[in-house]
Amino acid sequence: MQKVPIKKAPDYDGIDFIVLKTIFRTNPDILITFYNKCLSLQCFPNPLKTGVIVLFLKKGKSKSDIKSYRTVSLLPILGKILEKLLLERLNHHLRRNNLQHPNQYGFRTNRSTEEAILDLLDKINSAKNSNQYALMISLDIKGAFDHLQYTSIKNSLDNLKYHSNTLETLIDILSNRKVAINTSQGPATWNQQQGCSQGSCTGPAFWNLVANEVLQQDWPQGVNLQAFADDFVFLVNAGSKQEVKNLANKALQTFKIWTDKHKLEISLDKTYYLHINKNRSGPIWYSGIKWRQNNIKRASVI
Repeated sequence: MQKVPIKKAPDYDGIDFIVLKTIFRTNPDILITFYNKCLSLQCFPNPLKTGVIVLFLKKGKSKSDIKSYRTVSLLPILGKILEKLLLERLNHHLRRNNLQHPNQYGFRTNRSTEEAILDLLDKINSAKNSNQYALMISLDIKGAFDHLQYTSIKNSLDNLKYHSNTLETLIDILSNRKVAINTSQGPATWNQQQGCSQGSCTGPAFWNLVANEVLQQDWPQGVNLQAFADDFVFLVNAGSKQEVKNLANKALQTFKIWTDKHKLEISLDKTYYLHINKNRSGPIWYSGIKWRQNNIKRASVI
């Protein structure tokens, strides 16, 4: 509670962190009892599952286009603290049992984009030093958090074999979720059937659990998959161009099976491949890399 910043917007019920910090300072047993009761009952209270949607216009975008807005969900403060408490326990279990794939660099303590880039460069240089052809494919998941399925999250949590009040309370977060938006006639609410809104504490952790499944695939020699949150990069290397092409398309087919299973889509406009020659002066070669029969665009840099 002491680490929670005071300058946070109030949520659906108007309660802000100042109120909770005052309660915790004057009578901490009230909140401690409340959160312990949630755990013992394996219950995430329904009133804490409603998020108020606030729209932000993206820079340089048209106000008349609905796709020009970024949504942020203002979630109840009591619920956000409960989420953080649950995540501390979940992350401890994941670290202690080495359940987080090393190739996931997003939403993890002591991981960064710089570390992800350095790891990728090391593998590229290794391919060059072994006199191999290499191909890098950058994949963009379309609206990853908005389309994250609750069944996918539940199955990923179940697969942890982490039988505890923490797990059951996390699963309960996914039921009876609602979103609200303020209108001139008052707040309008509707059921949330999928997705984790920006502003959710558990959303990043839930995404990593689902993404862990594809990272753990038994990829063939010469195929490496790396992720930073919902951005994926394949590095494929082999002794011939044709072998690289075959390995890349097989890897993409396996990746497609995973996206289909979890009802996710790739944004072809933001998906590219990049040739990496044995030497800098080598010619550009056509790879024929496809996603659902569509050619993926070649880039000179990614």
